Order: sequence, then C-alpha cells, then structure tokens
Amino acid sequence: MNAPNPQGLPGQLILAGALPFIAGTLALIAGVRFLPLLGDISHAVAIYALVIATFLTGIHWGQQLSLGSMPINLFISSNIIAVLIWLSWLILPVTGFLFFLIPVLAVMLIIDRSLCMAKVITDSYLRTRMVITAIVMLCLIVTAVLS
Repeated sequence: MNAPNPQGLPGQLILAGALPFIAGTLALIAGVRFLPLLGDISHAVAIYALVIATFLTGIHWGQQLSLGSMPINLFISSNIIAVLIWLSWLILPVTGFLFFLIPVLAVMLIIDRSLCMAKVITDSYLRTRMVITAIVMLCLIVTAVLS
C-alpha cells in the first residue's frame, strides 16, 4: 500500500484527528492517568472516540444525501451505527466501549471501501482513512488495555 496522500484540508483534518488518540495513548504509556481540565485520560479518549465515530456516521449520511443513489443505503447504516455507538457508550464501561469501537470503525472503513469502488470517494481518501483508522484502532486497544 502506498503512503497516504492527504491532499488539502480534508486530508489534513483526518491526520490531525488522530493526534488526540496518539497523545492520550502516549500519556498512558508514560504512566500519566489524569490531566487537569481533561480528567481521566482513558475517559477523555473514549469521549473523543465517541465524537469521531459519530462524526464518521454523519459523513456517510451526508454522502447519501448528496448523491442519492449509493451502493448501500447509508441513511439506514449510518443511523444503525450511530445508535449502536450511543447505546454502547451508555451501557458499557470505558474499556468495553473502546474495544466495541474497533469493529465499528472496521465496518465504517468497509463502507468507505465500497464507496471508493463506486467512485464516490477517491483512492487517496480511502488510503488515508485506512492508515489513520489502523492507527486509531491501535490506540484504542492500548488505551483499553492500560485503563
């Protein structure tokens, strides 16, 4: 696989979006569990993951809204995923929630792959998403284990 080629603001924001995951994971590896203003780092990473995962479902919703005909009905899949994310946040402990998000992110990446095959998103965008999603998944695993 070629290295991601984040072009323009969207690509840069995807890369920047991974930074809180990386920073939180590195802090936990360094033995820091709590930060002023942020509180418990694992909890802060989980909340950030909740926001990002929900945001990704919104991207899928928007793609369906903009393009109409899609390979899958993104109105339905994005709503199901968003509700599952929200319910898991309410029901699961932080560690369980972090582990739950890993397959959810994989499913959203599979959806993006189908969108790329349908020429809805670019190969470059998909490659960037794949690399960043892998980094985020690794961070979620490490954060969950160290929580």
